[in-house]
Amino acid sequence: MNNLMIQENHDGSSFLTIEGGFNNLTPEMIRNSIHSLEQKMLAAPEKDRVALETMHTFADGVYTRTVFMKAGSLITGKIHKLDHIVVIGQGSASVVSEEFGSQLIQAPMVFMSRPYVKRALFIHEDMVWTTVHKNPDNIRDLDVLEEMLIAKDYTDKPMADIVKLNEGE
Repeated sequence: MNNLMIQENHDGSSFLTIEGGFNNLTPEMIRNSIHSLEQKMLAAPEKDRVALETMHTFADGVYTRTVFMKAGSLITGKIHKLDHIVVIGQGSASVVSEEFGSQLIQAPMVFMSRPYVKRALFIHEDMVWTTVHKNPDNIRDLDVLEEMLIAKDYTDKPMADIVKLNEGE
Protein backbone atom coordinates (compact mmCIF):
# COMPACT_ATOMS: atom_id res chain seq x y z
CA MET A 1 0.00 0.00 0.00
CA ASN A 2 1.17 3.53 -0.71
CA ASN A 3 1.60 5.85 2.25
CA LEU A 4 1.16 9.59 2.42
CA MET A 5 4.40 11.06 3.75
CA ILE A 6 4.86 14.58 5.05
CA GLN A 7 8.53 15.46 5.41
CA GLU A 8 10.41 18.55 6.48
CA ASN A 9 13.16 20.11 4.37
CA HIS A 10 16.21 21.65 6.04
CA ASP A 11 14.75 25.12 5.46
CA GLY A 12 11.59 24.25 7.44
CA SER A 13 9.32 23.79 4.43
CA SER A 14 7.42 20.53 4.05
CA PHE A 15 6.62 18.34 1.11
CA LEU A 16 4.42 15.34 0.38
CA THR A 17 5.25 12.02 -1.15
CA ILE A 18 3.05 8.98 -1.62
CA GLU A 19 5.82 6.50 -0.77
CA GLY A 20 6.86 6.42 2.82
CA GLY A 21 7.49 4.93 6.19
CA PHE A 22 5.19 6.85 8.53
CA ASN A 23 4.50 3.65 10.40
CA ASN A 24 7.94 3.73 12.06
CA LEU A 25 7.71 7.33 13.30
CA THR A 26 6.74 8.14 16.87
CA PRO A 27 3.30 9.62 17.55
CA GLU A 28 4.97 12.91 18.50
CA MET A 29 6.88 13.04 15.19
CA ILE A 30 3.65 12.42 13.29
CA ARG A 31 1.82 15.06 15.34
CA ASN A 32 4.55 17.62 14.62
CA SER A 33 4.49 16.83 10.88
CA ILE A 34 0.71 17.21 10.68
CA HIS A 35 0.87 20.47 12.66
CA SER A 36 3.57 21.82 10.33
CA LEU A 37 1.54 20.85 7.26
CA GLU A 38 -1.59 22.48 8.67
CA GLN A 39 0.24 25.73 9.41
CA LYS A 40 1.47 25.87 5.80
CA MET A 41 -2.04 25.15 4.53
CA LEU A 42 -3.50 27.92 6.72
CA ALA A 43 -0.87 30.36 5.41
CA ALA A 44 -1.98 29.73 1.81
CA PRO A 45 -4.09 32.38 0.07
CA GLU A 46 -7.83 31.95 0.67
CA LYS A 47 -8.38 31.11 -3.02
CA ASP A 48 -6.10 28.06 -2.68
CA ARG A 49 -7.81 26.63 0.39
CA VAL A 50 -10.25 23.73 0.15
CA ALA A 51 -13.83 24.65 1.03
CA LEU A 52 -15.61 21.77 2.74
CA GLU A 53 -19.34 21.19 2.62
CA THR A 54 -20.60 20.12 6.04
CA MET A 55 -23.98 18.76 7.17
CA HIS A 56 -25.11 18.62 10.82
CA THR A 57 -27.76 16.14 11.97
CA PHE A 58 -29.36 15.70 15.39
CA ALA A 59 -31.23 12.82 17.03
CA ASP A 60 -32.13 12.24 20.66
CA GLY A 61 -28.78 12.23 22.49
CA VAL A 62 -26.73 12.14 19.26
CA TYR A 63 -25.01 14.73 17.05
CA THR A 64 -23.48 13.84 13.69
CA ARG A 65 -21.22 15.97 11.52
CA THR A 66 -20.82 14.90 7.91
CA VAL A 67 -18.05 16.35 5.77
CA PHE A 68 -17.95 15.99 1.98
CA MET A 69 -14.39 16.01 0.61
CA LYS A 70 -13.43 16.19 -3.08
CA ALA A 71 -10.86 13.92 -4.73
CA GLY A 72 -7.42 15.53 -4.90
CA SER A 73 -7.92 17.49 -1.65
CA LEU A 74 -5.41 17.57 1.17
CA ILE A 75 -7.23 17.94 4.50
CA THR A 76 -6.28 18.13 8.16
CA GLY A 77 -8.91 17.16 10.70
CA LYS A 78 -10.03 18.56 14.00
CA ILE A 79 -8.77 17.37 17.39
CA HIS A 80 -11.71 15.78 19.20
CA LYS A 81 -11.75 15.80 23.01
CA LEU A 82 -13.80 12.60 23.32
CA ASP A 83 -13.86 9.24 21.60
CA HIS A 84 -16.48 8.97 18.87
CA ILE A 85 -17.55 6.83 15.94
CA VAL A 86 -16.42 7.60 12.38
CA VAL A 87 -18.42 6.35 9.40
CA ILE A 88 -16.81 6.45 5.95
CA GLY A 89 -19.82 6.30 3.65
CA GLN A 90 -18.09 6.93 0.34
CA GLY A 91 -14.62 7.28 -1.14
CA SER A 92 -11.03 6.51 -0.25
CA ALA A 93 -8.10 8.42 1.23
CA SER A 94 -4.54 7.99 2.45
CA VAL A 95 -4.62 8.93 6.13
CA VAL A 96 -1.76 9.75 8.47
CA SER A 97 -2.36 9.99 12.22
CA GLU A 98 -0.53 9.46 15.47
CA GLU A 99 -3.20 6.84 16.22
CA PHE A 100 -2.17 4.32 13.56
CA GLY A 101 0.62 5.76 11.40
CA SER A 102 -0.56 5.68 7.82
CA GLN A 103 -3.11 3.62 6.02
CA LEU A 104 -5.51 3.65 3.12
CA ILE A 105 -9.12 3.88 4.18
CA GLN A 106 -12.03 3.03 1.89
CA ALA A 107 -15.79 3.06 2.16
CA PRO A 108 -17.66 1.38 3.57
CA MET A 109 -15.87 1.61 6.89
CA VAL A 110 -16.75 2.30 10.53
CA PHE A 111 -14.22 2.81 13.33
CA MET A 112 -13.89 4.27 16.80
CA SER A 113 -11.70 7.35 16.97
CA ARG A 114 -9.72 7.97 20.13
CA PRO A 115 -9.58 11.40 21.76
CA TYR A 116 -6.86 13.93 20.90
CA VAL A 117 -5.96 12.42 17.52
CA LYS A 118 -5.29 14.64 14.52
CA ARG A 119 -5.25 13.34 10.96
CA ALA A 120 -3.98 14.45 7.58
CA LEU A 121 -5.88 13.03 4.62
CA PHE A 122 -5.20 12.96 0.90
CA ILE A 123 -8.54 12.23 -0.76
CA HIS A 124 -8.27 9.76 -3.67
CA GLU A 125 -12.01 9.46 -4.41
CA ASP A 126 -14.75 11.88 -3.31
CA MET A 127 -15.31 11.05 0.35
CA VAL A 128 -18.19 11.27 2.81
CA TRP A 129 -16.85 11.24 6.42
CA THR A 130 -19.32 11.31 9.32
CA THR A 131 -18.45 11.66 13.00
CA VAL A 132 -21.03 10.47 15.54
CA HIS A 133 -20.96 12.12 18.97
CA LYS A 134 -22.82 11.69 22.25
CA ASN A 135 -25.03 14.71 22.87
CA PRO A 136 -26.92 13.87 26.08
CA ASP A 137 -28.22 17.43 26.54
CA ASN A 138 -29.46 17.60 22.91
CA ILE A 139 -27.47 20.77 22.24
CA ARG A 140 -28.08 22.21 18.77
CA ASP A 141 -25.93 25.31 18.99
CA LEU A 142 -22.91 24.51 16.77
CA ASP A 143 -20.62 26.92 18.65
CA VAL A 144 -21.44 25.24 21.97
CA LEU A 145 -20.94 21.77 20.43
CA GLU A 146 -17.61 22.86 18.96
CA GLU A 147 -16.44 24.08 22.36
CA MET A 148 -17.62 20.87 24.00
CA LEU A 149 -16.18 18.42 21.45
CA ILE A 150 -13.18 20.06 19.76
CA ALA A 151 -9.79 21.08 21.18
CA LYS A 152 -8.26 24.13 19.51
CA ASP A 153 -4.80 22.56 19.82
CA TYR A 154 -2.83 20.17 22.00
CA THR A 155 -1.90 22.65 24.74
CA ASP A 156 -4.34 21.15 27.24
CA LYS A 157 -3.13 17.55 26.72
CA PRO A 158 0.60 16.71 26.65
CA MET A 159 1.65 13.82 24.38
CA ALA A 160 2.40 11.50 27.34
CA ASP A 161 -1.17 11.97 28.63
CA ILE A 162 -2.62 11.31 25.18
CA VAL A 163 -0.62 8.09 24.76
CA LYS A 164 -1.89 6.89 28.17
CA LEU A 165 -5.45 7.92 27.32
CA ASN A 166 -5.35 6.10 23.99
CA GLU A 167 -3.84 2.99 25.58
CA GLY A 168 -6.75 2.91 27.99
CA GLU A 169 -4.80 3.77 31.16
